[in-house]
Amino acid sequence: MDLSGQFVPGPCQVCEGRLHPYRHAWLKRCASCGVLNADFAVAIPDTPGSQDIDQSMREDGLGVVRDRNNARLLRDLAALTPSGGRLLDVGCGPGFLLRAASARGFVTEGVEPDADVAPAAGAHAKVRHGYFPNVLAPADRYDAIVFNDVLEHIPDLTGTLAAAHAHLEAGGVLALNCPDRRGLFFRVAALADRLGLSGAYDRMWQRGLPSPHLWYFTPANLTEAATRAGFAPVGQLRLDTVAIKGLWARIRCVKDQPLLVSMAAYAFAIATWPIARIAPADAVVCFFRKS
Repeated sequence: MDLSGQFVPGPCQVCEGRLHPYRHAWLKRCASCGVLNADFAVAIPDTPGSQDIDQSMREDGLGVVRDRNNARLLRDLAALTPSGGRLLDVGCGPGFLLRAASARGFVTEGVEPDADVAPAAGAHAKVRHGYFPNVLAPADRYDAIVFNDVLEHIPDLTGTLAAAHAHLEAGGVLALNCPDRRGLFFRVAALADRLGLSGAYDRMWQRGLPSPHLWYFTPANLTEAATRAGFAPVGQLRLDTVAIKGLWARIRCVKDQPLLVSMAAYAFAIATWPIARIAPADAVVCFFRKS
């Protein structure tokens, strides 16, 4: 299996239903489970170089909501796993979850394919540069494996979940934090796209970036896919999507994005923020135990 490869058409990897073209040449939708699957190219840099994203600005913008969400995810994960358990963070980025997990007593390790951010994560834990599970040894086992805003970027959903099952200890826990297509921001962006205003929808998919979104799930989609891979659901956690503090930096982190597009996104987020706090969440963590 090649988790760094390109889209390969075939049956739905969630339910084995049929994928059909949906609204755009690059997008498909399963007629059975409704999962959305894009065929964007993945071009994560394996050597350091220029990026389309200003990582410093991105992390400044995500800081408040990221730290709050990581604390809540780890709180629930700690209740499901043994004290001092081994945790693998797949797609660990600069290592923020690793640092927080270490503080909670986990023995941490990361996997990160992006050569521009992997070295920063190495300051917090052992980090393997490359793709999961290719960089792991067959005998490597963990008490918890976390995909924190990562699974939706991986082409091979079936192979990834099977590998997570293989690398977990008996009774180990898989945590999947993914954007939810039922969320307010995604629904509004999809409505605007239907009206011919595609900018917000393209941004939701991270179209044109080195690691775009290839999937938009619901918790039901994740549960069906994980159950087929040998997991049993043990809980869900709604996460915050937006914090006002740092929002402008988060929006402006994409280099060369027109200022007017950024201003429109900022105005929309500010206007809908009170509704977003009570509307269906744009991000949900699903916890599964290896059966």
